[in-house]
Amino acid sequence: MENIQLPKSISCELAEETGWHIGDGSMNYYRNQGKLKGLYSLRGHIKDDRLHYIQRIKPIFKQLYNINIPLHEMPKTGVFGFQIWNSELVKFKQTVGLPLGKKINIKIPSKFTENYETKIAVLRGIFDTDGCTYLENKNNKLYPRLHIGTISEYLANDLLLNFKQLGFRTTCYYEPPNKNQRRKYGFYVVSIRGEAMFRKFMEVIRPKNSKHLVKYQFYANLYK
Repeated sequence: MENIQLPKSISCELAEETGWHIGDGSMNYYRNQGKLKGLYSLRGHIKDDRLHYIQRIKPIFKQLYNINIPLHEMPKTGVFGFQIWNSELVKFKQTVGLPLGKKINIKIPSKFTENYETKIAVLRGIFDTDGCTYLENKNNKLYPRLHIGTISEYLANDLLLNFKQLGFRTTCYYEPPNKNQRRKYGFYVVSIRGEAMFRKFMEVIRPKNSKHLVKYQFYANLYK
């Protein structure tokens, strides 16, 4: 593997990449060949997120860390992405403010929300990996809904606060644990709805994942 290079300052690229981790990432230390090593992984939907990983995530990882990430499909779990053994990367992400293991208490590190552009970038990263765009048939017209789901109450509150600070009408609702659905943890859904908010979101947050852009272009062409 290439010699890793660690970012020396906060940038929009680092903020967006941190958002990807908040959405799709995981990291921890495990025994490997008798030593405790850091394992880092980032995985999205095997079809919907494939282009985003190839066109956006891979080149920015190379730019930030000098790592050529080994992207591949994992059909058994229905995901596309990568995992690498790299203790330096895991340690760096800990210093940024990201936790090991289950992301039950994950939040947006405050260093990324103090500046307008990095705030936009970290929110974009979260939405591109963990967000959903729905076009609901309502009153004979498509009604847009943008959702981000998380098991972390801290993250839900961060998203609610930061989106509201940017002028978005944002709500959050909670779904309790459900044994019948094998859901061990409660689930928070942060939601932005309506045509005006949808258009503003695309202009301000500027998502890069094609699965969102395709739906927006379809909607924009339908309701010019």
